[in-house]
Amino acid sequence: MMIKSAIYVRSSKDLHNVSCEAQEKKLRKTVRDNGEEVYNIFVDKALSSTRDVRPQFDEMIRLAMGKNPPFTKIYALDTSRFGRDHHEMQMILYQLRRKHGIDVIFDNMPNTGTYLDPAFEAIFQAFDYIHSQQSKAKGVTGMKQNVINGYRAGGRAPYGYKLEHIEMGKNKNGDMINKTKLAIDDETAPIIQEYLKRRVKYEDRRSILEDFYTRGIASPTGNRMWAIATAKSIEDNIDVYLGHTVFNRHNERIKEQGKPNGYLHGVKFKSKDEWIITKNTHEPIITEEIADAICDMKNKRVRESNGRAKRVYPLSGVIKCSECGTNYVGDGGVYRCNSRSKPGMKCDNNDISSKAVEDVIFSFASEQILKFKNVKAVIEQVKKRFQNGKSDLRPLEEALTRIEKEQQRLTDLYRKGLVEVEDIEKDMISIKEQKKSIIEKIQEEKASQGVFDVSDDEIKIVIDNLGQEINNADAKVQKKAFQALFEEIRIHQKEGEPWSRKLELKTVHLPITRVNVASPRGFEPLSPA
Repeated sequence: MMIKSAIYVRSSKDLHNVSCEAQEKKLRKTVRDNGEEVYNIFVDKALSSTRDVRPQFDEMIRLAMGKNPPFTKIYALDTSRFGRDHHEMQMILYQLRRKHGIDVIFDNMPNTGTYLDPAFEAIFQAFDYIHSQQSKAKGVTGMKQNVINGYRAGGRAPYGYKLEHIEMGKNKNGDMINKTKLAIDDETAPIIQEYLKRRVKYEDRRSILEDFYTRGIASPTGNRMWAIATAKSIEDNIDVYLGHTVFNRHNERIKEQGKPNGYLHGVKFKSKDEWIITKNTHEPIITEEIADAICDMKNKRVRESNGRAKRVYPLSGVIKCSECGTNYVGDGGVYRCNSRSKPGMKCDNNDISSKAVEDVIFSFASEQILKFKNVKAVIEQVKKRFQNGKSDLRPLEEALTRIEKEQQRLTDLYRKGLVEVEDIEKDMISIKEQKKSIIEKIQEEKASQGVFDVSDDEIKIVIDNLGQEINNADAKVQKKAFQALFEEIRIHQKEGEPWSRKLELKTVHLPITRVNVASPRGFEPLSPA
């Protein structure tokens, strides 16, 4: 049976000496010369191996590490194509070769067939890392100079602005050099102005965003739904909306398995004294007064959360002990059974690491609860239940018809001069009150039935926004999200050697349907804690 091999090719901004096409041609020849069959060509063009997500690389690794990988070899031109993060690359190569039996071959590497080959590979990886850091340093220096000169360092325009391209001349190769500045976007700038003006009046973010949704104002991503994270980002960009260009705000992003996973030191923004700010580089959208008010609001929140502020544990109030039924509470980096704080009660159930249990629950929420097909199935089930049940709408509409007929009868009697106003006044007041009450009930009933008239796109948008809230929000917001998603999580004692813990998720709430959905089988992830 012919061996099937995958080929991976990549070009990037700092690695453009060999085109993807040239890499593919050379590697196809190698595979053919070795008497093997090409399973697929995975191509990532113009993507950096140290910062950007590489979708084709990630897909190839996912297939290779699956249960039945469709290929047994991976060919790449050299080690730099796999990435220049030395530690991440070592981990990936170890898992591919040792755990999954996938042979990884770098075509430009010397192949002696001896113990020297791993040493050669490590040396090449070290040089790749050095080259990557040098390229990064040069790039950052160039971006800093751009900002100092009043130009953008790259990236998309913030919501409210659009990019204005400026031709600066040609380089030695004859290629046009372009710089960018920000120009006001007449369509979206008023939205930024309105949002920030309402915020300085202490209007709640969610209230403003729900109003935008109702009015059909699209978010920066083009979706109808606005995420709270988007609103926070607008407030974080206050210096840009004041007309300044800002650079070096963010800490470096950390990647795991090629995907972003937080920031260096666990903090998104660097200290403001490290920022590079060039003032008055473009037209402002807001006034100094609004900017100062927003900064004051943010500073107040910082002071409230500084110093000895109590840490918020997002799963407190949701986790319960399987032994005694008492709540687990967060304390000192762990969740523990709260029965120990009560006189005369003792429980043998173990503490559990807050990070371990939160990681398991976060993953389950993202991978199981917030899956489109699962949410869609729940909505369809509820639709059927309502369709099969008796609607309260018809009796209410019949009652409204009777009330309106009585109202019309009394009106006709008055018009014909058969009764005086004083004779029917009390009855008319009573009828109006009854009519108002019935109309309100009809509207509520229609709303409860209409809640299920949701398109697939709207479901996906809600899932995406809720996923962002869970993964990116602060602990207080996460706590509210998990209280909405989970009714109860029971923690069992440690079992086995090596030990594991069973987390029993009994009931799940899906807030977009506003109904409780009991899992038919439950979910019992086994995870060391």
